[in-house]
Amino acid sequence: MMQGADPFSGIRGAPVLVTGGTGFVGSNLCRFLIRQLGCRVTALDDLSNSSRVRMEGLQLVVGDVRDGAVVEPLLAEHPWIFHLACRTILTSGSDPEGDLSVNALSTLRMLEFLRHSRPAGLQRFVYTSSTSIYGNCRHLPADELDPPNILNHYAATKLLGEHYTTLYHTAYGVPTACVRYSNVYGPGQTPRNPYCGVIGKFIEAARAGRAMTVHGDGEQTRDYTYVDDAVEGTIMAAVAPQALGDVFNIGTGVETSVNTLAREIAGLFDGTIPIEYLDRRDIDNIRRRSLSAEKIRVRLGWQPRVRLRDGLRRTVEAH
Repeated sequence: MMQGADPFSGIRGAPVLVTGGTGFVGSNLCRFLIRQLGCRVTALDDLSNSSRVRMEGLQLVVGDVRDGAVVEPLLAEHPWIFHLACRTILTSGSDPEGDLSVNALSTLRMLEFLRHSRPAGLQRFVYTSSTSIYGNCRHLPADELDPPNILNHYAATKLLGEHYTTLYHTAYGVPTACVRYSNVYGPGQTPRNPYCGVIGKFIEAARAGRAMTVHGDGEQTRDYTYVDDAVEGTIMAAVAPQALGDVFNIGTGVETSVNTLAREIAGLFDGTIPIEYLDRRDIDNIRRRSLSAEKIRVRLGWQPRVRLRDGLRRTVEAH
């Protein structure tokens, strides 16, 4: 994070809207905004991928991000908007139209409202995208100039949401920014999601003394980013003038295999937790992945601070 002058001074104490605010990253973002920055936070969520969050200072609105009657008054009242609501990668292929409507159409509708209504004091609309848009990366670590390689519905709709977000800044002057997350993990990650919750599921299995289940040979790599780092990078994209209209990776640049991840987690227990190997799933079609964070470091002064081993320890201790 940027040193010296307070990089978050502009947003401190401000009204903030977080869609998808009861999800894993969303709830951590809300917590940071409230506890660290004193923001007045409203979370909008339909609770389809999460449960009701109890958090002092948080106003929760239960509703569908596609419902204009619910969303538009919230957009008009909040100068800072973080749009995290989305369908998960596991459900996107089974319901492509629903995936499209939540991940991209909701984004378009929100941007259209902001374009035409021009709420007074609007500061930034931040869209959270995904490393999945890179598919099997042509270069490692992948940077923002690497071309997309779309391998599933989820990646397609997240990229479309990105394109709408940047378009509405370029063509209509809506103040926007986009961030691409890379396998965010940390305290509060539910093991119920069998893809995004791989660390949560491994920890749950290790704590119970059960085998950790790995799909494929376990040598597939990912770039695991601790949630506190991801939250701070997301807020930097909202407050930094240099982020306006641009897209930034949020990752560590470090590849970690699933086998290494399992061994690290086993070592935090008694080290004898077995690994069970199952057939590879369709969503496991990415062999290697890591993201370059050089652009966000140079432009916004953000860099990850929590190494994987420390982040895993913090996650285990928090459960």
